[in-house]
Amino acid sequence: MIPAETLNAAFPTLAPESRLVALDAPASAAAEQYRVLYQRLLRLAARRPMRVLAITSAGRGEGRTTTAANLALTAAQEGRATVLVEADLRRPVLAARFGLAPRAGLAEVLEGAAELAQAVVRVGPLAVLCAGDPRDPAQALRSPRAVAIMEQLRAAYEHVILDAPPALAGADGDRLVQAADAALLVVRSGATPRQVVRLALDALGERAAGVVLNAVDAGAVAHGRWIYGDASAVAPPPVPVPEVRRAEPL
Repeated sequence: MIPAETLNAAFPTLAPESRLVALDAPASAAAEQYRVLYQRLLRLAARRPMRVLAITSAGRGEGRTTTAANLALTAAQEGRATVLVEADLRRPVLAARFGLAPRAGLAEVLEGAAELAQAVVRVGPLAVLCAGDPRDPAQALRSPRAVAIMEQLRAAYEHVILDAPPALAGADGDRLVQAADAALLVVRSGATPRQVVRLALDALGERAAGVVLNAVDAGAVAHGRWIYGDASAVAPPPVPVPEVRRAEPL
């Protein structure tokens, strides 16, 4: 069962080349939904801790990385100090998504081969900590350094957004997700069975803050209206979005 305090949103299917809609298509319905979702998160933060937020899903291919990246970009564009952390070390994609050159990332920090400040880069207003190149993803995620790293990030940023492994992927990312204040579950419309969603929410327990329904029929947003919980909203004028600058160390 979804907890009483939920955040439910619907997003249209996104083409691969436009998945960073917060940057590439700020006037789109999908980009507006991320802004609406972010504002709802801010309101919820008045009632429960939300500083560290894990974005997860029941399985792979449901859009959690897209959701995490766009939500983090949206928060950063609002002037909030935000870091996006790629906590799925088995299938890292953020470096390619943001066009970043290979460099030390979370894995190397967990393994003690790099300092946190060396691994975090800036993409425009957003700080990004990519997965890096782990020698053993499972071992890296079980590192006792995980808790200390999360505390450093919590102290340095207003928002720490984790692109977490799937909630039903076993122990992967457990130390990092357990350090999160809350979690959003991304569900692919028409693809994820209801019972699997229940299992994923049960796995998240009290951290579950709500569900994001992804890959909704684009007709639902064709005229600038989107389902959000039990209400709908009309888009305000588009918000200007900064261009992505060359990635540089924090």
